[in-house]
Amino acid sequence: MSLAAAIALLTAGGALADAGGRGTVTSTQQLRDFVAFSADMPNPCTGEQGHLTAFVKTAVFHVTSFTTGPEFWLTGTDEGIATFIPDDPHGVSLSGHFAQWFGESLNNRNDVAHFTGTFNLRGTDGSHVVVTETNHVSFNANGVMTVSFDKVNVHCG
Repeated sequence: MSLAAAIALLTAGGALADAGGRGTVTSTQQLRDFVAFSADMPNPCTGEQGHLTAFVKTAVFHVTSFTTGPEFWLTGTDEGIATFIPDDPHGVSLSGHFAQWFGESLNNRNDVAHFTGTFNLRGTDGSHVVVTETNHVSFNANGVMTVSFDKVNVHCG
């Protein structure tokens, strides 16, 4: 490698790390084997009361922020095992896989947050339940909510 090429790489690396002189700080965290949530709720297909637990097998969270002001990007993904245990011991239990993603970005002009999640569960009676959710909320620089929705779809089969 020539001296000119080495200097070009060093200069480019410094410029990329500095993000235009604003100074970025990044952090990535990996987590494994923890309960994401555990709550009493009805079976979305039958209405039967029970308890849903989501156990995360793997999760990754990443944050990038700027040292010069309130500006950041945050994302997270997790996946694992979900179980629904009915209150009635003769009822239908459900178990399967779930995956979720969320993200948020904040700067002096807006704050935007997104979420998606999917639960794909099989019942002890052979039933199949799929629940998907998509959520979004946006605020402008004045803190006024400009967009908000939460779409949940349930497929029972």
